[in-house]
Amino acid sequence: MPAFICLMIAAVLPSAASGAPRRILSLAPAATEILFDLGLGEYVVGVTEYCKWPPEAASKTNIGDMMRVNMETVVSLAPDLVVISNMNGNLRDKLEALGLRVVTVYQDDFDQICESMLRVGKACGVEERAVDRVASLRRAVEDISERGAGDRSDSAKKPRALVVIARDAGDTEFRRLHVAGPKSFYDDLLERSGARNAFTDEVAYASITREGLMRIDPDIVIELVAEYGMSSVGTGELLAQWDAFGDLPAAENGRTAVIRGDFTFRAGPRYPEILTAFSMVIQGGVRSLAEGGFQWQ
Repeated sequence: MPAFICLMIAAVLPSAASGAPRRILSLAPAATEILFDLGLGEYVVGVTEYCKWPPEAASKTNIGDMMRVNMETVVSLAPDLVVISNMNGNLRDKLEALGLRVVTVYQDDFDQICESMLRVGKACGVEERAVDRVASLRRAVEDISERGAGDRSDSAKKPRALVVIARDAGDTEFRRLHVAGPKSFYDDLLERSGARNAFTDEVAYASITREGLMRIDPDIVIELVAEYGMSSVGTGELLAQWDAFGDLPAAENGRTAVIRGDFTFRAGPRYPEILTAFSMVIQGGVRSLAEGGFQWQ
C-alpha cells in the first residue's frame, strides 16, 4: 500500500470505538436506497453518481463511478462503514485492506434484497427497524403477486416475457438488444408477476440480434428505459418502433410495453413498485408506464 495512503488513513479514519456507524459510505444505488429506507440517511457521507433515490441522496458527497472508485476519496470521507453490492464486490478486498468495515448487499432476487436489508440493519444498529420494514415489504409483494398473477401454478401456461434493459433508440431494425436472463433479478420479477422469462440462457444479461429475438419469439416484450439511457426519446416513438416490427407476433398483438424510470433498475426497497409495473403490463395489458405516474387498484 502506498505510504501516502497509509498516512491519510492514520489521519482521518475514526478510532475503533464500539457502537453503530455514524459515517456511512454507499457505493451502490441499491445500498443507498436501503440505507435511506431504514432511516439512516443522516449518517450517509457519500454516494455514487448513480445514486439518484431518494432525492436527499443528491446532497451527499458524490464520489463518481461505482465500479472505478478512487480510494483516496474514500479515505478522505473517513467512513466507519462502507456498503457495496454484489455488482462491485471486487472492491471489498481493497476496502478491507484500508482497514474499513464493509457490508455487501445482494440483489439477484427479492429474498436477497430482504436479507440484505436485515444485514445492513444489523450492521447499523437498527435491526428491529429492518425486521419490521422487511415484513412490510414481504406483505406488499405477496399482495401484489396474488392480485396480479392469480392462479398460475402451471408454469407452461404462463406467458413468455422478454425484458429489454437497453438498446440504441436509433436502431429501428433492432439489430442489437440487451436482455435480462434467468440469473438477473428480473427473472424473479417475471415469476412473481405471473410470467416466465422468454430468454433461457443461464446468464444474468446478454446481447441478442434481431434474428435472436425472432427465434425467442416472446409473447410479451417489456422495454425498460432509464434516465441515463434513451431519456430523450419519447415513449410513443419507442412503442411505434415496436409496432412497426411486423414479423414479431408480440408486436402484432400489441404486447410490447415501455416502462420509464431508474426505479426498474434498482433491486432494493422499491421492489413492490417494480413488481406492480410488471404486473400491470403482464396481467393488465398496459403498454406505457412512467416512474411515479401509476397506481394499480
